[in-house]
Amino acid sequence: MKLLDAIAAGVKPLSENKLRAGLSILGIFIGIAGVLCMVAIGDGAKRILVEDIEKLGGANQLTLWTRMSTFKRGRPRRTTERYTVEDAHAIEAECPEVLYVLPNHENYEILVTSQNGSQTRALLEASTADYARGMGWELQAGRFFTENDVETAAQVCVLGSGAATDLFGEASPVGQEVKVRYHWRTPLRMRVVGVMKPKGRSLTWIYCLDDAICLPLTTYQQRLEGINHVEHLIVFFQEGTDFNSIVASAKDTLRRRHRGQDDFIGYYVPQLTFHRLEHIQKVIKIALGSIAGFSLFVSGIGIMNICLVSVGEKTREIGLRKSVGAKRIDIFFQFLTESICLCLCGAVLGIAGGWGAAHGMAWLAVRIVPIVEAWPVVLSLGWILTSVIFSIVMGVGFGVYPAIRAARLSPVDALHTEG
Repeated sequence: MKLLDAIAAGVKPLSENKLRAGLSILGIFIGIAGVLCMVAIGDGAKRILVEDIEKLGGANQLTLWTRMSTFKRGRPRRTTERYTVEDAHAIEAECPEVLYVLPNHENYEILVTSQNGSQTRALLEASTADYARGMGWELQAGRFFTENDVETAAQVCVLGSGAATDLFGEASPVGQEVKVRYHWRTPLRMRVVGVMKPKGRSLTWIYCLDDAICLPLTTYQQRLEGINHVEHLIVFFQEGTDFNSIVASAKDTLRRRHRGQDDFIGYYVPQLTFHRLEHIQKVIKIALGSIAGFSLFVSGIGIMNICLVSVGEKTREIGLRKSVGAKRIDIFFQFLTESICLCLCGAVLGIAGGWGAAHGMAWLAVRIVPIVEAWPVVLSLGWILTSVIFSIVMGVGFGVYPAIRAARLSPVDALHTEG
């Protein structure tokens, strides 16, 4: 008996006993589908976070923000030190891993009015000429403000695509004037020099990035706010650098420049958010893997029982095959193939089911979290191959005993068995 004939003989019973085969692979289907569904959704969430971080300048940065007050001995105490533009230059000069530092101010709900009377509530971003490069802004029309604009505190601004549409509709805003009102102060006339390409909404910010209005830092400090300090310092560093060393060196620099004070220094590192998500994903994968492993183990025992029943049903057939020259190895592969095929069918159906369930959950997630326009389903080839290989291992592991038992049957005893 040829090996291919033995394999065909092992596959044939699956089509003859569809209900029994279907019930046997149900547990494998549920276990693999459940794990792959959650992995695909979790990896999709990781991609969303990565894309969101890229919208805000990438992962190789940290933001130093100002603590307005701290708690000392259980009581709030107001801080007195504030960042300056000179602090940004000092960090650039004294920290070798730092590429550049952007001094930055942010304010929400800034009222902007166009000459035709249209208004919008914009997200104000005040920084230097490197802001577009650092934050990954691309221009749709016009230009970004220059170093000369910053040095002269020029009354120029760059609009996000959403703010430009709100204020000017389909007309080009470049060269037009807008009035920027900051709280109760007198509105400041500003000339629009550029419009930025759409970026969409960010998970980090409340407002859509396209509703931004960018203006030179000095214009904000001198003409709008009347201050000389800076709210944020956005530090961009080299890829592969440990952010803890960047935080430590930046703090040392600031401490020397602010009379040994560091209680006003707060920081946010996007990489920490990414690392936390990876840690949570690992914990979830371990938990799901444990549950799925138990489910697959129980299903494997069921498949072993089915194979043992199949051996009992085909005892006379085994005797006939051996009497006409079939070898033990042929009988062994016949029943081992049946077990492997059951597990493989469960794996293939589980992969398809997990993919479909992941798309269903992604569709639901977009409606639960409307800030996300689309939830990607990411199912890597590695996980698919792992499912297939694991199912083959299960088929071999739980099919060996029934196959050995069938191969060891004596032809004489098998033929005397009542069929």
